[in-house]
Parts: sequence; structure tokens; C-alpha cells
Amino acid sequence: MKKVWILDTDESSADELVNVLSTLAYDIAVWTSPREMLKALSDGAPDLVVAEHGLEGTDAVDVLREVKRVGGRVPVVVVARRTSSQGAIESMREGAYDYLPRETLPSGLEDAVRRALSADGGMIRTVGSPGPGDVADLGAIIGRTPEMVEIHKLIGQVAATDAPVLVHGESGTGKELIARAIHYNSNRRERPFVAVNCAALPGDLLETELFGGRVVGGQETTGRFELARDGTIFLDEISETSLAVQGRILTVMEGGFYERPGTRAQSKIDVRVIAATGRSLVNRMKEDLFRVDLFYRLKVISVYIPPLRERRADIPVLAEHFLERTRTKMQKDISGVTPAAFEMLENYAWPGNVRELEQAIHHAVALNRTGVLAPEDFEMSGDEELADLNAAAAQGEIARCVRAQLRRRSEAGEEGIGDGIVAEVETVLAHEALELTGGNQVKAAKLLGISRNTLRKRLSWRES
Repeated sequence: MKKVWILDTDESSADELVNVLSTLAYDIAVWTSPREMLKALSDGAPDLVVAEHGLEGTDAVDVLREVKRVGGRVPVVVVARRTSSQGAIESMREGAYDYLPRETLPSGLEDAVRRALSADGGMIRTVGSPGPGDVADLGAIIGRTPEMVEIHKLIGQVAATDAPVLVHGESGTGKELIARAIHYNSNRRERPFVAVNCAALPGDLLETELFGGRVVGGQETTGRFELARDGTIFLDEISETSLAVQGRILTVMEGGFYERPGTRAQSKIDVRVIAATGRSLVNRMKEDLFRVDLFYRLKVISVYIPPLRERRADIPVLAEHFLERTRTKMQKDISGVTPAAFEMLENYAWPGNVRELEQAIHHAVALNRTGVLAPEDFEMSGDEELADLNAAAAQGEIARCVRAQLRRRSEAGEEGIGDGIVAEVETVLAHEALELTGGNQVKAAKLLGISRNTLRKRLSWRES
């Protein structure tokens, strides 16, 4: 029988974790003292440790380090009472098998424990620790939605490796902050982090900017790759680079050397490459504007940052973060945000994503005279423009869901799946229209532009 140890200094919280796992055939032991658990660990290790993040007097991250030191390859699942980007990153960086927000219980914990105790010993996802280190200002990657928690975990996992990373997402979602978080949690944190906006320079100038050779004041400039030696270079908007520049980047990544433009002298270089794009590189490859070999070289690890409109639950958290930072910088006494203002922020489409939200908070704080941010302090788009933005956002979300269904069913080997997906969408529309019209089928059918019989048919699809 597999042995599972639960570490939680709060007895009622520990009982909740025991109840979640009690239906599974495990030998469960509860520890309320980290010191006593670690002492027992040296006499015989369990198969798995479940540790609460936010332990009194110590923390799961400290426990992780000790379990690794004393217990070797024992997997550890961290359960967080209050999720945080830094907590998730540090937990995964220190070798946690998984990091779970408490609200994912019970199914999330059951699934994580089953996977951790599978035949592979749960160690496939574990990474080595680069040692303690602080993350730079996390800014736009703050968030508690499931999508952001997964990003935080991924950052912690990949930080200790030298694998190339491709970050993709809309403008303003915080792609550079993801790159900085990876760098400042890695073994390269003491070395330079160099960011380059590839879209800001034309091809020839970008080439010399990256690799040097441009003469300024009688001297050749040092390229950005050289400045990033032993550190990390972040290539933002890499989709906008020329094929010639892409070839030089590929040479660095594959061979570990580069040539200055106009010379044949080769220089060895050790640098980690993190790239970002707001455009589809697949489409750029179809247009013969991006090299296939570079794409796969970059896409060892891929991080997708969802737009703010797809994680609206994070808007209050981000707004409070930006408010705290802005009022401190401006030295203004702002006590908070009114419920009406929060509602307005949550309902806005945010086409500029997190960057736009930050600027909106900055604007509101600068002009506020009452000490509390209200709707009138914010400069938002008009009702008509807002409606257009929200409609576009809704269409984008529908498209994303359809793509996910299509991909999932295709990978499962299904065929002829178009009609099924369309039927699902039509069924959802029918039920939502019926709810919107207070259960009146005549009005619901008229709203959708279909007959009442067709409406009834679509309503019955979900029941059958």
C-alpha cells in the first residue's frame, strides 16, 4: 500500500486533505510539525508528501528543499491556501510535483496524487533547484485564474533549465515579464538579461544590433548577444525578423557561436534565448517569412498568455497591484476602488490587455481628488466602441473554444466531427435564449431566427 504523508500545521485543514484522499487506497499519516516529519523522513520515506503552502513557522518551499535533501526522490504536492505567482514559481522551481490552489479540491488533489504515484514514480515533471532567488516585479503575470497558475508553475519548471522558450500572446499581456521571471529564477540570474524589440529596427540595423559590427565614433559596437553572454537574451516580436537574421540566430542556438556582420571571425557564446511573438509563426512559415527550423528550435517550451478578457477574474487582483504601486510612486493617499468602478473594469474588453489596465489605473490615480477611485476617474471607451470590443472579444472566445474542441477530437482520432461541434454550439444558444426570455419558447425562437420546432429539437439534444 502506498504511503502518503500530509503536512499541515492546521488540524482542521489537515482533516480536509485526509477526507479528500480517504476514498483512495493509501496509507495516510498526518503531521502537524514540519520538524517531526522531516526527522521521521530520515528513518523511512513515504511514497508521497502533500504539504500545505503557508505553514505556520515554516513554508512548503523550505520543506521541499529538506525533503529533497533527506528523502531524495519523494514527490511533493503543494496545496496553497492562497495562490500566488511567486509561491507557484518557487514551489515548482524547488522540485514540487505539482502546485494546487485549494479551490481545486477535491478532484485536483486526487488527480495529482494519482499521477504522482503512477508507475514512473511521479518524477517526470520534477526539476532541479537553482537555489534561492527573487523574482523581479511580476507585474502582469500576477493572477489566480487556473490559466495563470499553470503559467506560474511552468515558469518554475523551466527556469532551472537552459531550454529555449517561445512566449506568445497579444500585445500588452506581459510577454517580457514572463521572460524576466524565467531569467531571475534561473542559474543565470546573476548574469545579464538583455531585451531586444525586433520590430523596432529594420533588417540590416537589427543584424548589427544583435551581433555587433556597427561603427559608432570610430569604434565597432558590441552586439546584444555579446552583452547577454552567460545570461539571457529576450527577442521580442521575433516574427518580424528577416530570414537572414533568423539564420544567424539559428546558428547561435545550434552551434553556440556567431559571426559579426562583414567578418568571418567566429566567437563562442553561451546565452539562453527566450523569444516572443504576438503573431502566428505558423502563418508566417506558410508565407515563407519564417524559418521552420528556427521555429522548432525556439518552441522547445511554449508559453501562451491569454488576453485579459479571457481571465476577467484576475482584473481586481491586477488593479489592486497597480493601484498600490502607483499611489506609492505618486505619493497619493488613495484608499481603494469603489464596487461600481470594479464592475466597470471587469466588464470592459481591455483590447490593450494588462498594459492598458495599468495605464488606466495610472490615469485614475493621477487625476483623483476624493481618495477613492470611482468610475468617473477612468477614461474608458464609449458605449458603442465598448460594445464593438466586447463583441469582438466574445467572437474570439467562441473561436477559441471551437478550436479546442476540434483539436481534442481530432487528436482522439474522431472523424466527421463538424456536425457534432455545430450541434453543441446550437444547443448552448437554444438554452441561453430560453433562459434570457424567461422560458418563453416563442420569444426564444424569434430571438434566434428559427422555428419553435427547431428550438425544441435543439433543446432536446442535450437531454438525449
